[in-house]
Amino acid sequence: MKKNRNILIAIILLALIVISATVFLIKKPDSTSKKETDAEIDSVAGKESDAKIITFAVPDICKIDDDNLQHFNDELIKDGHNYMLKIKYLEYDEYAELLESELKNGDTDIAFLGLGDASGSNNIYTLINSGLILNLDEILSQESGTVLYNAFPQNLWESVKCNKHIYSIPSVLVNDQGVYAAFNRDYIADDDIEEWDGSIAGIYEIIKNAEWNDSDAPRFQYLISGYSFEDMIGCEIRYGLIFDYGSLSIENPLESEKFIGYLNVLDQMKKDGYMTDSILYLDNSGLSSAEVLKNVESGNYLVALSSGAVDEVFLKDNITVKTVKPYLSSRINGSIAISKNTDDIDDVVDFLGLFYGDGKYGNILLYGQEDSEYKVIDGIACNTDGTDLDDDYINKLCLNLFVNIYPVRGENYMNNRKNEFFSFYDSMELSPFIGFEPNTAGLNNISNDMGAFMNSLKDKTVDEAIGSARDKFISDGIDEYLSSVKRQWEEYRQ
Repeated sequence: MKKNRNILIAIILLALIVISATVFLIKKPDSTSKKETDAEIDSVAGKESDAKIITFAVPDICKIDDDNLQHFNDELIKDGHNYMLKIKYLEYDEYAELLESELKNGDTDIAFLGLGDASGSNNIYTLINSGLILNLDEILSQESGTVLYNAFPQNLWESVKCNKHIYSIPSVLVNDQGVYAAFNRDYIADDDIEEWDGSIAGIYEIIKNAEWNDSDAPRFQYLISGYSFEDMIGCEIRYGLIFDYGSLSIENPLESEKFIGYLNVLDQMKKDGYMTDSILYLDNSGLSSAEVLKNVESGNYLVALSSGAVDEVFLKDNITVKTVKPYLSSRINGSIAISKNTDDIDDVVDFLGLFYGDGKYGNILLYGQEDSEYKVIDGIACNTDGTDLDDDYINKLCLNLFVNIYPVRGENYMNNRKNEFFSFYDSMELSPFIGFEPNTAGLNNISNDMGAFMNSLKDKTVDEAIGSARDKFISDGIDEYLSSVKRQWEEYRQ
């Protein structure tokens, strides 16, 4: 027994000797590798200490992982650039005021301009006209700005014009791809679908003339929220007003023939029983209504009207989808600007060209290191175990990272960012109001009044809703405000 124990101890000692020797043999080349790695780290650290800091201001609803930012900056230095990125987070609720202070004091180089305030005021116009934002016209026409200019479709640059000049880099959301109508060919003839004129009135006529015996579902499914239908009537609804493309006029929404006419058709469909109360007119809850989605997914409808990219539930053999292509209107909201007080314009322009022109940097900032923090399968960014990544939508929005970066599964915008994205925007018709950004100082509560009017349509007829809203519009100064914006428009056109 003792002999066996001694043999076992000897075996263990021998194993330890072998392991130690192996470790020593392995360790020797590693030690050289470690020296090389340390030298690389020291080299990067030395370059970082000499690098210019470029500060990017964003609202604090955005939050980039610190490790990702470090990887991002390490990559910049390794690639031979002499600048690094610092992200400055400003309180969202006071973003416009805080950003103005930052720009005045020269404390930021680049900034997300914001999305306007809750009442609909155009405070980005005010910021641009304060003289704190750099005019990009000359920069984009020079060789130094070529990479930045080519990172976005030409039409998008038109969309951020203010007073006929470019002051900011356009926001690039691509999930708003117009309005589309899905026609069920089990009940509607191909000729009727082919002849549809793109109007809501045309849909109403098709529905009235089609056979429908299913009492369990309405003939018409309406999946539009907000003002997404405006492309159908050729207008914009912003700053509490209607901007009519056909007449090039600006109107009180309650007096717009196009706008009220559209709502009246929906109202009549509801009265005729073609559209049920469960489908809320212009409220997001209409989009998540279980009854509506169940009918759409089962194909249990004559016509369904929706907005955005065509959803998979409409891609059925018996469904024909026709799209009303959108107009490209102002993208000044959510755009990115360069401070007029930046120390080194050349470095900032070079950085922005790199940031938006080369997708690897955006991917690092959003997702981390490829094959370490995330991996790519069939062009889709996912977790290293293959599960879906969360859509980092807010960070993409605030940093304007929608082009070139890898999409995640389920995104409603295009997968092939460069080709599809450029093709989509370069083929869009431009709004005739692009470049005109009104001073909304006299807006008061009119934009809020407009929202309240739209919400009231859930419980009232169009006539009832107008009757209730008219006095509120007048008391909040719609006549004076409308006159002011009309004067600005006429001056702009001249």
